Amino acid sequence: MMPREELRQLAQVESAEGCAVSFYFQPQTPQDKSHREEAILIKDLVREALRQVERNGNNPGVREDLQRILQIAETLRGNHSRGKAVFACRQQGIWRDLDVPPRLGRSQIVVNSRFHLKPLVAAYGGMPRTLIALVDRKKARIVELHHDVLTVKPDLEFGPLPKVGRSDGYSGYDAGHRERHVEQEVKTHYKQFAESLQALLNQEKYGALLIGCRDEAWAELEPNLHTYVKQRIAGRFLLDPIAATAEEVREYAMRVLEKNRSAEQQDLVRETVGQASRNGRGAVGLRHVLTALERQEVQTLLVARDLKAEAVECTHCRHLDVRRVSACSACGQKTREISDVSEMLFDLALRNGADIEYIDADPELEKAGRVGALLRFRADQSTAVKMAG
Repeated sequence: MMPREELRQLAQVESAEGCAVSFYFQPQTPQDKSHREEAILIKDLVREALRQVERNGNNPGVREDLQRILQIAETLRGNHSRGKAVFACRQQGIWRDLDVPPRLGRSQIVVNSRFHLKPLVAAYGGMPRTLIALVDRKKARIVELHHDVLTVKPDLEFGPLPKVGRSDGYSGYDAGHRERHVEQEVKTHYKQFAESLQALLNQEKYGALLIGCRDEAWAELEPNLHTYVKQRIAGRFLLDPIAATAEEVREYAMRVLEKNRSAEQQDLVRETVGQASRNGRGAVGLRHVLTALERQEVQTLLVARDLKAEAVECTHCRHLDVRRVSACSACGQKTREISDVSEMLFDLALRNGADIEYIDADPELEKAGRVGALLRFRADQSTAVKMAG
């Protein structure tokens, strides 16, 4: 996941002259090996952005940023494993070039007073960084799944069991001895593997741990796992660790993670709606959520992916209002129309250090206005406010 502080810094940038340039490249499957359609698309985007700049007033700094983006675009041909995001504002000395997960929706360039961060939040708001342990009696593999990319960690593999003689010896005594020796080696492997899992979870930050194995392997591995490791397990799936391909591992893991994420989001929506209904630490509906964001009360912002709503913003104090008023209710200054207020929601949430959750097709959130917020506190319920009331 992109560091929250980095997102917050981007959200705080504001250019009075409208010089903040946001570029997103969403890789697509090419129609031919020349990748000409990608280059043509990006050139068209830059050309249209330049026309917009000229209509709003010729700004040399923006033109230079767009030309630099065009140069970077030439290096993106054939790069279909990662997306690209560039944030530039020459006026403030800002240039951020990021490789991002390929979940940006589409390629686009936006020139505005603020950076367009909604696609970036969506790209990083997917599945957690996940550690996947694939285990059986003969071999174990550890795989990391991060932003749709699988990385194998070969240094933690079991390796083959030691060879032993074939003769059963006198009256079959050696056969039993050999079997006990192999069983002890297997137990040692499982123990070592369990210790490796614990060490890895202690060293690096993983959002989830998945175990892929047969039932008999799980029965032998599970007693060796530390309580801390067991608590981190987000799911287990049946799989042959030796024969499974990378794509099969990804498919099984994504199935478990998507199910868990859906359940977690449903719980989050249920808690938020419940808190709001009893006047607790919850807010639903655009007007209430905007108020909570401006008061810096929000802990987690919940937004339906298809949320689109209009609002007005004060040109002086930046107060947001869902009513189509020409004068700000807070300071009386002139307002301007905002065609998509969701971008402002993201900016406010990021600047205030709140988490953001995209919610897919949740009936409860739809009824509540497709936007909600779980709050850290309620400013109108503080002791000082109650005493003043």
